[in-house]
Amino acid sequence: FVDKMDQNGGVIPGRVANGNGVAGSTNGHGPSKPQQPQAGDPDESLKWRVGLRNASGKFLTAEPFGFKLNASGASLKMRQTWVLVPDPSTRQPFLSTDKDGLVSCSSEEAGPETRFIIEYAGDGVQWALKSAQHGLYFSGEEDRVKCFSKAPVWWTCQLALHPQVHVKNLNRGRYLRLGSGEISADRVNPWGAESLITLMKRDGRVAIRASDGRYLARGGELLDRLDEAESLFSIQVHCGPCPGLAFKDSAGRFLTNIGATGTSKTKNQTVSKDELFVLEDSYPQIAVKAFNGRYASIKQGQDLNANQSDIDVTETYQLEFHAASGKWRFRTKDDKFWKLSTVGNGISATGDSRDQSTLFAMEYQPKGRVALKCSNGSYLSAKKLGAVNATGSEVKSEEQFQLVLLNRPIVVFRCDFGFVGIKNGRLECNLVSYDAFNLEVSDSGFYHIRGSEGFWCVQADGSISFKGERPEEFLLEFRSRSCVAIQASNGCYVRGEQNGTMRADADEIRAACLWEY
Repeated sequence: FVDKMDQNGGVIPGRVANGNGVAGSTNGHGPSKPQQPQAGDPDESLKWRVGLRNASGKFLTAEPFGFKLNASGASLKMRQTWVLVPDPSTRQPFLSTDKDGLVSCSSEEAGPETRFIIEYAGDGVQWALKSAQHGLYFSGEEDRVKCFSKAPVWWTCQLALHPQVHVKNLNRGRYLRLGSGEISADRVNPWGAESLITLMKRDGRVAIRASDGRYLARGGELLDRLDEAESLFSIQVHCGPCPGLAFKDSAGRFLTNIGATGTSKTKNQTVSKDELFVLEDSYPQIAVKAFNGRYASIKQGQDLNANQSDIDVTETYQLEFHAASGKWRFRTKDDKFWKLSTVGNGISATGDSRDQSTLFAMEYQPKGRVALKCSNGSYLSAKKLGAVNATGSEVKSEEQFQLVLLNRPIVVFRCDFGFVGIKNGRLECNLVSYDAFNLEVSDSGFYHIRGSEGFWCVQADGSISFKGERPEEFLLEFRSRSCVAIQASNGCYVRGEQNGTMRADADEIRAACLWEY
């Protein structure tokens, strides 16, 4: 896509491609498995994944066979997900139109007929897609998808990414974080729970929710409750040399960051680089608690020691999954990784991503503990006084650690069928919308999941209720870059069903037991 402002500016055009989740290619044989970018990849920033919903509330859909298009999708799933591509070098099936208005999604080469201009309605919520080559507008009802209208046909854009992200101001190169009574853009690295931003959807707009549950108002204040006039923003996309997203308030002003601390508030009615933001995936950040009750720390230097009773930035690590090996890395606030030392088999925070000794195999133990096997084949072991080294030949108490998730004080869950939320008086997992829940960790390593009406709890038939009066214990197991398995107090894993039911009745982890968070 090229938005209207960028067309006038003569910048690099963009395209729209069917991503089938994330940058997948159908090639006429069904969607490929979505490939998630890894930390350090050139494409680590989130692609602009969106769903396009017509006036009848149906999503534009690309069928997996024959590149057929329709506008009949009832919910936002893989086939309804599209990627706004500002860089035309991307290879995947592009949406295109010819001079007769015939639309297809079969072109793997970006060309003039794959270029569309975005025009925004006055409120900024609705988009019209205009062919840059032919000057006609895109429309779709059921299987009648074409690009032949002379008048704008309005679609509602819905972000198709997981809504818990890090947000960076392009001009400042700083991340938004919860500060003292405001959301500021003053962090070089998005470290800690305060850097988590949750985008809450409401009627085609989003609210920006801080990690403490409060909502950003257009004047910069933080509100305890979502105020539609003050807290909702429409989203605009802007291409060019520095493509990004802009957030527009109900008065037509765009979010920016001002002052030395970068206070977030709306100010101008035009978009410059100051008003552009990029969204990045929020990796899990954890503390590692050893059997002695102390946290693994680099506070006293580069060597890892389990000797701290409190958690600060030197006890916080970003947990990153290495898909090729199925192992994990632990990144420090200084962008270094835990690695096996050449002397004494100790662990130091001096590694980089090219070093194989920074990879650790994670083996889950009872009560949610983990054992970490190093590249020398030994387990990470903590001594009573805090020294940590890779000398364990078997898993005993000294080789077991508790991973404490720090940067999800509020959490949104999603599975293959949709988001988790409350509908018709029950907890469902196949929704287009979602609810955010409070995630509370106990000293024992268990988590409590709480909503506005109570705690998650397991019923006699294994179904999950959201109205528990007392906290119930759940365990989280990190299983991939962005997914966890949830083990309930009955020892079973929580799984989702296509009809939206959630049950804690799986005795082993399978695809239906994985929850993006």
